[in-house]
Amino acid sequence: MKNYRMIVDCEQCIGCHACEVACKQEFNAPLGFFRIMTLYLDTGTFPKVKRDFLPISCSQCEDSACLKACSKNAIFQENGIVSIDKSKCNGCGECVKACSIGAIYVNPLSDIAEKCNLCSHRLEIGLRPACEATCVANAIKIIDINQEKRPENAKVFKTDLSNKLRTLYVGANEIMKEKFKSSQSFSPLNYEIYNWARRDYE
Repeated sequence: MKNYRMIVDCEQCIGCHACEVACKQEFNAPLGFFRIMTLYLDTGTFPKVKRDFLPISCSQCEDSACLKACSKNAIFQENGIVSIDKSKCNGCGECVKACSIGAIYVNPLSDIAEKCNLCSHRLEIGLRPACEATCVANAIKIIDINQEKRPENAKVFKTDLSNKLRTLYVGANEIMKEKFKSSQSFSPLNYEIYNWARRDYE
């Protein structure tokens, strides 16, 4: 059995949003909704300034809160991936409320919940997920930990200490956690330049 993990190297990410574009095209996500989103954070004081990037998507939690919250048994785990059975989902949004980072949304066109499933349909036929295939900086990689070792410096990046996350990050800025919105889907407002900077004096 496969046991997939997403590895995100924030030190390599250049914030180009190619992963988002590829994902939206692969799944025909509606305007304003994202399965993966790249967050920005500006820190420091001129001339010592830095911009960090954080591609964030479903962490494929081992003890998925979304799965537990779903009263229709529409969410299941297989091969280390948390997926949604469209034939069972009624779009109630309970899974959205349960997610601590906002990685799930209900498609307003289909009334079906959607989230990252590591492009399982592509993995099944030997293709790389859309985000990995299009990443020009090689910052995203999906591995089967039964066959490939995880990077020694990769670790979980959690906002809720009770979560058991599968996705691992290299070099993620801990301050980025302040940008996550529990029980709210990823928001396009994360692109607003006024939200990028951390202002400790405010």
